[in-house]
Amino acid sequence: MADTPTFHGVDFSGAARPGDDIWLATVADGRVTACRSAREAFDATGRDDVLGALREWLATADGPVGLDFSFGLPRALLPPLDDWPAFLAWFRDEFADADGRTMQTRLKDRARAGATDGVELKRATDGPVGASSPYSFITRYQTLHGVRDVLAPLVLDGRAGVEPLAPADGPTLCEIYPASALRALDLPDERYKGGAHAGERARRERIVAGLREHVRLDDATADLLVAEGGGDALDAVVAALTVSRVAEAGFAVDADRYDPLEGYIYTPR
Repeated sequence: MADTPTFHGVDFSGAARPGDDIWLATVADGRVTACRSAREAFDATGRDDVLGALREWLATADGPVGLDFSFGLPRALLPPLDDWPAFLAWFRDEFADADGRTMQTRLKDRARAGATDGVELKRATDGPVGASSPYSFITRYQTLHGVRDVLAPLVLDGRAGVEPLAPADGPTLCEIYPASALRALDLPDERYKGGAHAGERARRERIVAGLREHVRLDDATADLLVAEGGGDALDAVVAALTVSRVAEAGFAVDADRYDPLEGYIYTPR
């Protein structure tokens, strides 16, 4: 009997102590089989420990994994590069000692120095799905730590491949954006994060009810997705569902929003 296809989603965070902000979910045989925080999965809370454990988990993943941070930067900000792995090496070295604010400042300076319109540029894949610039104040820490501390070590050391940028044998990673995935599923895609407001909880309830039309959720997991006010658990499940869809479609891309140096956000098909 063939192994059951397994798909994983990671809701990522660049916070200093992301143990309760990074969540991991798994979908197998059309059912959510796991959803837990990094604190629970790795018994860690600090950034270095959590990201180190996450790298090891990704390097041994038994199915494709979707992560919700930008895998690249706008081409206009990059030096001449041959391919996306070369971008990873450049990014790792360029921002080796930077924090998110420093990275953002340097990239804005690059934009000002170039023939560009604006200082917070977007990639070809960002605008069509409503994503922010990879170095906006919302995304800067996610991009820095995701690219420098997760992707670069894994890909450059040959421990994982990335679709569609650098396919390889072994674990496969890809970029997703939960809001665009929810829109593609015709579900609420905003104002569902933040546990204090009744309207936010109601939107999470609507999302969970809608997800149950696409993936099986037991009652305990459904209750968790509603109760976890940050929306991180929910986003991890959306990521895993998205990966199951795009993997089944062979990781096909829409050519008009794919730049092989910048990256590509997958949405459900």
